[in-house]
Amino acid sequence: MFFLPREMCYNLLVPSCGPNPSFIGLERRSGMVRKTRGFTLIELIIVVSIIGILIALITPNVIQKIQNGKQIGTMHDINTIAKACLEYVAENDEAPAAEVQRGPLTANNAFIKLITEKYLTTCPVNDHWGNPFVVYSGTSVAQFSGFTEDLIGRGDFLIISYGRYGENDNFTFNPDNREGGMFKVSTMADFQKDLVNWNGTWIRAPRAGGSGSKD
Repeated sequence: MFFLPREMCYNLLVPSCGPNPSFIGLERRSGMVRKTRGFTLIELIIVVSIIGILIALITPNVIQKIQNGKQIGTMHDINTIAKACLEYVAENDEAPAAEVQRGPLTANNAFIKLITEKYLTTCPVNDHWGNPFVVYSGTSVAQFSGFTEDLIGRGDFLIISYGRYGENDNFTFNPDNREGGMFKVSTMADFQKDLVNWNGTWIRAPRAGGSGSKD
């Protein structure tokens, strides 16, 4: 009869508590597979496509809201300047720097000095797009397209923003249709239109209920 050595019998009956080398190799191999596993080309294409669609949907709305805010802010500043001019006219019977102010505002020019002495603490020089306001004071208002000398006097003034790109959109005032210059903001191009205030009244601006606020 054949007998196994005592040590071999013990090892068969009581397995070693240490790790099995064959399992260690398998775990290491499977660990390497998990570590090197990444996105497939199809998965990457799908992710990039989804991101592109989201950007295409969100970006125009974000840009429009930004431009809307700049238009509203610009109209608010124009209203502020116009109010100061009206108070000046009421006390002096002529617009600030009448006949002298006839173009883009510059810091501390005659027009700004006159209205900031008493009627306005700080006068904004640029609109919210960073372009200078254009102001015509007194009879120089007649230089703006559509105005004639018999229509205006020394107490008149125009305050203008040329919109997003600071370019004159060649608006012409029609005395017989003073609401003709009003518009509704429906596309990005509408932020490029002029904003024109004559003696505290809008003659070129978004209509009530449009993008901008005339208050």
